[in-house]
Amino acid sequence: MIRSVLAVLAGIVVMGVMVAAIQWLGHSIYPPPPGLDLTNPEAAKSLIAAMPPMALGMVLVAYAAGSFLGAYTATTISRAHKRGVAIVIGVVMLALVAANFAAIPHPLWMMVAGVLVPLPFALLGWRLAR
Repeated sequence: MIRSVLAVLAGIVVMGVMVAAIQWLGHSIYPPPPGLDLTNPEAAKSLIAAMPPMALGMVLVAYAAGSFLGAYTATTISRAHKRGVAIVIGVVMLALVAANFAAIPHPLWMMVAGVLVPLPFALLGWRLAR
């Protein structure tokens, strides 16, 4: 059981690093306006509304890759609960995605895609790692 808990923790770390790296890449390709204060909810809302669809797509790619690699990592480390740790990674990502969408309004298409992405990609990571 301890190994499974450590597997989930490692998966969450890998997931976070992957999401951060892809979002950094997205911000490099589609930089926000200079001086934008993302701690201001109205500024974040206006940024999302002005972003091109490809920039928002990069966020979805980050969610998918983070779920996939986090679950792959957790599945590889775990011995007894391989599918279970992958599902936990997918649920954690789903919760983070939902929290992001609750905090900052996004287009409907992105919210639908965003909640549909984490679990299938986590299960794909489990399937390829086992």
